[in-house]
Amino acid sequence: MFSLLNSLQGKKAVAYYRHSAEDKQENSVLIQREHAQKFAIKHNIEIIHEEADEGVSGLIANRPGFKRLFNDWVYNLQAPHIDYVLFYDISRWGRFQDQNEGAHYAFMCKKHGKILVNVSRGFPQEGQQLTTSLIDSIDRFMAAEYSRVLSEKVWYGAMKVSRDGYSAGGTAPYGMARLLLDENKNPIGVLKKGQHKLISNQRVTFTPLNDQTTETIREIFNLLVNDWHSPNGIAEILNEKGILSANGGKWNRGKIVRILTNEAYAGTKIYNKTWGRLKQGKKHNPRADWAIAPDAFPATISKDIFYKAQEHLYWLMPSKWKKGVYKISKAKQVVFNEIKQLLSKRIGSEENTDLLLKNFPIVFSVTFYKSSLPLWCFAIPDKFRQHDSILAISIVLDKRDLLDQLFILPTEKFSRNNFLLLEESDDSLNNYKIDKAEIQKKLSVIIDQFLIESEEKVVS
Repeated sequence: MFSLLNSLQGKKAVAYYRHSAEDKQENSVLIQREHAQKFAIKHNIEIIHEEADEGVSGLIANRPGFKRLFNDWVYNLQAPHIDYVLFYDISRWGRFQDQNEGAHYAFMCKKHGKILVNVSRGFPQEGQQLTTSLIDSIDRFMAAEYSRVLSEKVWYGAMKVSRDGYSAGGTAPYGMARLLLDENKNPIGVLKKGQHKLISNQRVTFTPLNDQTTETIREIFNLLVNDWHSPNGIAEILNEKGILSANGGKWNRGKIVRILTNEAYAGTKIYNKTWGRLKQGKKHNPRADWAIAPDAFPATISKDIFYKAQEHLYWLMPSKWKKGVYKISKAKQVVFNEIKQLLSKRIGSEENTDLLLKNFPIVFSVTFYKSSLPLWCFAIPDKFRQHDSILAISIVLDKRDLLDQLFILPTEKFSRNNFLLLEESDDSLNNYKIDKAEIQKKLSVIIDQFLIESEEKVVS
């Protein structure tokens, strides 16, 4: 014991503490400091500086106190000499989702001559480097897993609340307010900015403010749907009238488009449009992964107006319809290659195959949504009228898979203008849908029928 104290005589250290909102009280900065000071006194170490991050997540290294620790003390050659960097335990060092990130910063301390000490476990034992490294790896994994499991629980809870039509957090859209409901879902009152519910079984929903901002929302939709003004044109009109946007500034195209595409104004609550948990970056989720609750709260504008606005935007915004054209083009390549192979097997002539392929009865449609249910509009050229049925394929813009739904549509169902509108709610829809497991089989049937009809046309 005397030799250990003698070897530590005059040693100096910097201590680091971290406490975030989700951590329990026993992990507070004051308690961590108390543990570090007791450890330092016991081992005759002088703590000459302390850094702390209060209310900061340990998922990332970009924390003010953590950055100062390295920039001012570990990396800085002009800093006063220190022998140790003290911290309470691995979870306080960080809950990095990539364990190598936490190990990297530990290695950087070692590389710059500073021994990293977990005061809850004590000094690393000489000759036990392998065991110590293994324990550190397990601790890093457990620290990361704690955040992952907690994030999953929070996410599932938020999804459940959102599917029931209530708010899982965040601010209300422009022109709307957050309405607090009691445990029986009766209104209590409108929440002001910064106010939150106090009881766990209370709920928060949205409601139109019914003030000038709500009237502005209705005017924006009216200018698009009835007057066919572009988003840029709408922004100019509002700015000329001196109407301010949500942040008190001027309107621009982006702000107008965000309002026109926000289904909350039609009374629909949507959650999980994007994924951004555990500081792993943000990505957009396909609509199939969204939590959608139609008629969750009073609408600012009618559903009919909202969906007309989406159709108008599709044609007014080149980025939208160009994306649809591109997706359909890619889908055509995939489907036509498959059809070409099947035709070649049957007729054995590549030249005739290419000729037949140009007249093959197939149409495509981009999927639209009405009341959160998909609908499709298929159009055929007059020459397809000679066929009994048409292969129809839908494309969803925000999905990685090119092909969404496949249908076999009787030609007689198309209108005199060669259009056919299909909705998910149609009772007859299941008669037309192709199960993806039967695509090859159904496609072969269509091709055989197509070849018979083509031969009959040639004979006649």
